Amino acid sequence: MIFENPEADIPSSADVCIVGAGPVGLALALKCASQGLTAVVLEAGGSEGVNRNNTALGGLEIVTPHHAAPELIRAQGIGGTSRLWGGRCVTLDDIDFEPRLHVPFSGWPIRPAEIAAYYDEALAFLGCDVGSGIWPDEYSRAEGDISHGTLERWSAAPDLSRLHRAPLRKSRNVTIYTNCTVTGIRLDPEGAHAVALSVQSRSGRSFEVEAKTFVLAAGGLENARLLLVAQRDWPQKFGGPDGALGRFYCGHLTGYLAAIRFNDQNFARRLWYQRNRDGSQLRRRLALSRDAQLQHRLLNTAFWLDSYSVADPAHGSGALSLVYVGLSMLGLHPRLGNRLAPSPTEPQSRSYRLHLSNVRSDPKLIAGTLHVISQLMRKRLGQRMFALFNPGNRYLLRYHAEQAPNPESRVQLDEKHIGSLPGLRVDFRIHQQDIESVVRSHEILDRCLQEQGTGRLDFLAGPESRSEVVLKQALDGYHQIGLTRMSESPADGVVDRDCRVHGTVNLFIAGSSVFPTAGQANPTLPAVALALRLGDLLPRLP
Repeated sequence: MIFENPEADIPSSADVCIVGAGPVGLALALKCASQGLTAVVLEAGGSEGVNRNNTALGGLEIVTPHHAAPELIRAQGIGGTSRLWGGRCVTLDDIDFEPRLHVPFSGWPIRPAEIAAYYDEALAFLGCDVGSGIWPDEYSRAEGDISHGTLERWSAAPDLSRLHRAPLRKSRNVTIYTNCTVTGIRLDPEGAHAVALSVQSRSGRSFEVEAKTFVLAAGGLENARLLLVAQRDWPQKFGGPDGALGRFYCGHLTGYLAAIRFNDQNFARRLWYQRNRDGSQLRRRLALSRDAQLQHRLLNTAFWLDSYSVADPAHGSGALSLVYVGLSMLGLHPRLGNRLAPSPTEPQSRSYRLHLSNVRSDPKLIAGTLHVISQLMRKRLGQRMFALFNPGNRYLLRYHAEQAPNPESRVQLDEKHIGSLPGLRVDFRIHQQDIESVVRSHEILDRCLQEQGTGRLDFLAGPESRSEVVLKQALDGYHQIGLTRMSESPADGVVDRDCRVHGTVNLFIAGSSVFPTAGQANPTLPAVALALRLGDLLPRLP
């Protein structure tokens, strides 16, 4: 059931009260319902559309150039940030759970299998085919330092407010109250039990909601904010003022440092979007193997292919250049060829001289041109995941790299902001280890490609400026990892292996903010899997 703008008191008989109706909160609510538990979900936004500027939420003062703006990373409303989500689903790697000597503060208190057991259920919840996988071939095996087998699946329905609207409305065990902003957590006199949540409605009315168990699933920044607010009344709770709460804020570095040129076009095709036997879409990533990461003391890093824009002569293809010149002369480039992919060499992209040079030097011009035109027509017909194959076998190489946990990368309450909640001062830091790992990972990939005779990298910058290129592109705030990290000991984290806040009996946190490390994977799938695990545990926990 879904209730808009409740003005009457919310019943306090629920087994579980969940803060946030994003992917994690909705998955947990439906899982609890399947276990016979009643769940109340409090959502700051409405049931329709996306609210990115809820004035009841405290503001964000971002003091670093490497963090995305607030309006890009927050979305209140049923479905939460799934309404902004591209749909990419990737599992964590086993090495992500290991304590690594070269990665300070690494290691999870749970085993990979404890999350992996819920991946199929999480994929189904996220709108992915459960059994999807690419059949084995010679391109999927690991070779030396590089693995070709890392998969990313794509949700067919990333807006979860649409995908799960019907079961949520029909459920007798799940009740969602919209336009309800949680502003505080009331603990008992001993500080061991959460008693109630303080809530403000859109009209400004304040009230409390009680339940047997409470779960914060409001996103990393908001989870941290609510605990930091509670810590003002309980200074020694949640690790105390010098503890892990609000620290270790990390995500992923992503961008372009090189292009990749293949000797075998079939290899490139295996790394592009593919349709599985059931019609679902998948893509392979290149990734550093576990042994390579440990041997070279690197963070977990993955790579995937992006098309060059047809407007960028750096693609080196006479066919693409000829198509671009023709489309431009006919005024059709903005409709057919634009926005296919980012173009880091854009200042050169309108140089007809460079395009004509590509045309003159292409020995397979006619066949390549016909192939490119057919691809562009398929794009116009609405194919969602589109790969523009380059007859010259040259592609942009996107990296997606783990950040090392850093206690100085943190958020703190900022009382200067006006609202129902205090603001957050966000000091999101990029460490030199993060940058050096990205550069070194590219160099190892280049060496492996050349040794195997597969291809090579064409770096977009010389050795002396590669670190600067990576730093300039470093930007996150979308993944919000580590702010309420999981640990065995209260001295090292905020929640235990069951996502229960250390030192409390009935207060839990769900979402990527409990991840101790980021890995190379996008966090939505493992965050939902971890929430489903929590939903299984709640009926059995003392």
